[in-house]
Amino acid sequence: MKIGAVLKLRRDDRGETLEEVAYRAGTDASNLSRIERGTQQPSVGLLEALARALETRVSDLYLEVERTQHMPDPPVSRWGGELARLQRHVKELTPENRLLVVEFCKLLKRVQRGSGEADKTAADD
Repeated sequence: MKIGAVLKLRRDDRGETLEEVAYRAGTDASNLSRIERGTQQPSVGLLEALARALETRVSDLYLEVERTQHMPDPPVSRWGGELARLQRHVKELTPENRLLVVEFCKLLKRVQRGSGEADKTAADD
């Protein structure tokens, strides 16, 4: 895995857009896109800015490059970014409201399955 792929993976894990990360790093989204796709290499200064924007260190990014050097690229998660966005929002809620989110998700799951059961066991958690 190359440095651009690591940057994309980190950005996706955080559930952020190209625009959000690029803005915080002081560059534009098209530049970051080229870096993530491997068609352009970032300067040292830009790489430092991107690492700060992703709340990590350049050394951690390169450690990930080294660690994955002989491993196949991970499959693209269909909803890794969605989970990260949800996590960011839920983190800001009170414990009581977090429980409401869990209960709401259980309700949605029951409705989606077409099950009319109003009272499910804890095994669904």
